[in-house]
Amino acid sequence: MCLEENTKIFMADGSHKPIKEIRIGDMVMSDSGESKIVRNVWQGREEHMMCIELKNGSKVTLTENHPIKTVSGMKKAKEIDENDEILIVYGDKFKIASISCIEYNGRVYNLDISGNFMMAEGIAVGDFEAQNKI
Repeated sequence: MCLEENTKIFMADGSHKPIKEIRIGDMVMSDSGESKIVRNVWQGREEHMMCIELKNGSKVTLTENHPIKTVSGMKKAKEIDENDEILIVYGDKFKIASISCIEYNGRVYNLDISGNFMMAEGIAVGDFEAQNKI
């Protein structure tokens, strides 16, 4: 349901902040370029995560059920394959360079930004509400 604790989130002011430092009331940038208020912060623990790296070098570590925005629509991380094109910041897209499952055993976080997609390490990923729609 979540992202690795040090995942950098694109904030509304143009800065990047680790997801573990984001609080209710902070403003993040959505994938559409709009500022969105953080309504809630969810956290938990995970033993295994997926690491998805794009051909542009962007890499995100997330749970297998976390939604990612692809050219063909929203998909769970575990449904992504090397043929998918992933949407990144400013509407660009890149193909997958690698997908792997890793041992993690640490804290994970997700945000509630009204069912929108946020930019995590430059990659469009769903918030808690979007995750519960798929």
